[in-house]
Amino acid sequence: MNLKIGNKEYSSILFFISETLFLSVGISDILNKSKNDAIISGILGIILSFIFLYLILKFNDYERNLNIFEKLDKLFGKYIGNIISIILVILSLLYFIYLLWSQNIYVQNKYLEETSSIITTLFFLIPVLLLVKKDMKVISKVSIAIFFVTIIELLFSYINLFNKIDLNNYLPIFNTKANNILISSIKYASYSITPVIFLLVTPKNSINNPDKLNRNLYIFNLISGIKFLIVVSFLIGIFGIDLSKLFYYPEYSLVKKINTLNFIQNVQNLLTVNSIYKLLISEVLSLFFIKTYFEYKNYNKIIFYIMIIISVFLSFNLFNNSTIGYNFIKEYYINIYTIPILLLIIISNIKTKIKA
Repeated sequence: MNLKIGNKEYSSILFFISETLFLSVGISDILNKSKNDAIISGILGIILSFIFLYLILKFNDYERNLNIFEKLDKLFGKYIGNIISIILVILSLLYFIYLLWSQNIYVQNKYLEETSSIITTLFFLIPVLLLVKKDMKVISKVSIAIFFVTIIELLFSYINLFNKIDLNNYLPIFNTKANNILISSIKYASYSITPVIFLLVTPKNSINNPDKLNRNLYIFNLISGIKFLIVVSFLIGIFGIDLSKLFYYPEYSLVKKINTLNFIQNVQNLLTVNSIYKLLISEVLSLFFIKTYFEYKNYNKIIFYIMIIISVFLSFNLFNNSTIGYNFIKEYYINIYTIPILLLIIISNIKTKIKA
């Protein structure tokens, strides 16, 4: 019996977590800065994302039998290593709160306007907690299954949107300052790759064919990048840049344009669950990351569940309205979340080279 985690199954998680920061503000932010040149920013961003991903995977190659908390303790010593681990746990908790908030806004605005946010949150949180209680092998299997469903849904969606594209909407191009294109590219790379740090909660050698892991993660990163380019291309081509940059939930806006299956009531609801998929998988990973830290330190799990309850409460009460929330996340949260992770990866890689 093979007890190791499937390589492709594990790698598929990257597809979902690399998109969560684009759901509410990411694409809107990039479109506002790059305008019609957002596709160019996306291409450069994908190239940069491979560099960022390479740094994370290079760190993961250090002591392949250890998870990230054990790596940090060995690399920096118990005291500093634990401080860094606590910072990562806090960032994971912030990530989880953001996911809950984004999920609440998305579900309330698009599906269940009259339903209490507490009910909708509990509805999604129960399966998340059940998965968190399992191991990474189960989580990975769920992820790969949802990945294939997502790809089928997306292929159907975009094939039926081709005839709605107006090529005039792509003009003018090369009309954006190079500085804005570069900033957008860096934002794309940091938005998409920084959540990957949470995948390091699983030791590399506990995965089937660990030597092929990096290749598969690169492949799923490429798939995610291609999907981003397709979404941006269709947004601009169908709605034009002025309208596109106002959308916080671009895939929902695109799918609402489909009328091929108008005999099915609310068909867009069937096709836009992709956004819910990525949120749920990301919530599972962020909580699994925190749970693993608690297990590693032998902390009381009651604290873990208290943290979840507090996170749920905060996700309801963080902002007076969604506009304030979007602006805060775009201006402050993204930097608070991404910069420490990028700095940690760079410093850790330097440290491993010194120790080598």
